[in-house]
Amino acid sequence: MRFKILLTAYILFSTASFVLSQSDTLLIIENIEVKGDKITHKPIIIRELEFTEGEIISESLLDEKIIKSQQNLLNRSLFNFVTIEKTVNNGMVDILITVIERWYIWPIPIIEYADRNFNVWWETKDLSRLNYGLDLRIENFRGRMETLNIIVKGGYDQMIAAKWQLPYITKSQTFGLGFEGGYIRNHEIAYTSKDNRYENYKSDNSFVQQQGFATINATIRPQFNFLHQFGIIYNHLEVQDTVLDLNPNYTTGDTLYNYFSLGYTYKHDFRDFKQYPLKGYYIDASMRKTGLGLLSDDINEFSVMVNFDHYLNISRRWHFAYGLSGKLTWSENDQPYFLAKGIGLEGFDIRGYELALINGQNLGVVKSNLKFTIIPKTNFNIKWIKSDKFSKIFYALYTNLFFDFGYADDKYFAENNPLNNQLIWGTGIGIDLVTYYDIVLRLEYAINKQGKTGLYVSLVAPI
Repeated sequence: MRFKILLTAYILFSTASFVLSQSDTLLIIENIEVKGDKITHKPIIIRELEFTEGEIISESLLDEKIIKSQQNLLNRSLFNFVTIEKTVNNGMVDILITVIERWYIWPIPIIEYADRNFNVWWETKDLSRLNYGLDLRIENFRGRMETLNIIVKGGYDQMIAAKWQLPYITKSQTFGLGFEGGYIRNHEIAYTSKDNRYENYKSDNSFVQQQGFATINATIRPQFNFLHQFGIIYNHLEVQDTVLDLNPNYTTGDTLYNYFSLGYTYKHDFRDFKQYPLKGYYIDASMRKTGLGLLSDDINEFSVMVNFDHYLNISRRWHFAYGLSGKLTWSENDQPYFLAKGIGLEGFDIRGYELALINGQNLGVVKSNLKFTIIPKTNFNIKWIKSDKFSKIFYALYTNLFFDFGYADDKYFAENNPLNNQLIWGTGIGIDLVTYYDIVLRLEYAINKQGKTGLYVSLVAPI
C-alpha cells in the first residue's frame, strides 16, 4: 500500500514537472527555519505562512506566497521587520525567515484629552480637561500573540480597566477568547448636543455618571484573511437626577440601568499593510443587539454596520483609495441620548467636520483619497541605539488630495442641530508621515460645505 502511494506521488510529480518544465520549476519545500524569534513562539510565526514544509509548489507561486506571508507576519503587529529568503538546491528549497521583534512591554504614562478628538480639545486647550494615569500594555504576552492591557486613569475622567485577548487557545490555532472589564466615573458628561456640538454638564463635588462593563468574546480565524468574532457585554449605567432635568431624553426615564448586549463581527482583510494600506481591500460587517430584555426592558436596539475600503496602486508613486461605510439602527422605543451615535463617532468621520458631531441612527459615508509618495518606505539605522527593536526604523511620507461626503438620518436629535438630515461634504489636502510601531501622523487642511476651513491633526490612516 505504501509503495502504491509513493509510486503515485512520483508519477504526479514527474508529470507536473514535465508540463511545467518549459515555463516554471517545481520545488519541494524541505525546511523552514526561523531566526530572531527570541520571545515569539515558532508556531505563531508558522501559522502566518502561506506554504508548509513538504509542499510541492512551482517557484513562481512560491515567490508570490513568500510576499503574502511577509505581509501576514507584519500585519500581526509583532515585528518591525520581516525578511523571507529561499535557497534552492536540486529541486529542494530551504526557507529562512528572519524577524526583528518589537518591544512588547509598554508602561505608558497617560496624558490625554477628554474630548472626542485632539482638534476639539485644541479649541480650548483647557488643561483641566486632561486625563492622566498609566496604561500598561503587554503585547505578544507569553510569546503567543496575546495582548494584556491594564489601565488606571484619573483626572477629568477616572477609569480602571483590564483586557486580555488570547487569539489562539486550540492546537489548530483557529479559535480564541478575550476578556475585558472596567469601571468609569465622570465629573462631566455630554448630556445633549446643540449646533452639532456637545453640551456638557459638570459637577465638581460628585460624579455625574458612573459606568461598568464586562465582555467575553470568542474569535474564529479559519484562514489568514478571515475573522469571526462573537461577544456578549454586560453594561451598568448610573446618572444623576440633574442630567434628566437638563435632558429628559438622556435615558428612557430611569437613572440606573443594567443591560446586556450581543455582537457579531466579520472581517475580510486583504490589505498589504493594515496600519497604512496602499494596495488591497478590507471588508467588515457587524451586528449588535443592545438590550436583551433580561434586566432593563426599555433598552432595546438593533444595529447593522458595514465598511468597505479599496486601495489601488496607479503607478510607482501614485495611489488611490476609497471607503464606503454605512449603519442602520432599529429601536422599538425612542433612542435614549446616551446610546446616540453619528458622524464624528465610531469611525464615521468626514474630513472638514472634525469639530462637529452629527447624530444619526442611519448613516452613510463615502471617502476618497488620491495619494502621491514623496518619500517611499525607507529603512534607517540609528547607530547609537544598541537594541535593534528601536535602532532599525522605517519611515515614509505621502501627500494627498481628498474628498469625503456623507449623510446622517436622525429621527430624534435634529432640533438645534442643522447638520443632521442633510448631505455634507469636505475636501482638502494633507500630508501623512508613517513610521514603525504603527505610528501614523496626519496633518490636513480642509474646507467643508459650509465654507469653514481648518487645519486638523490625526493619528490614524485616513481610510
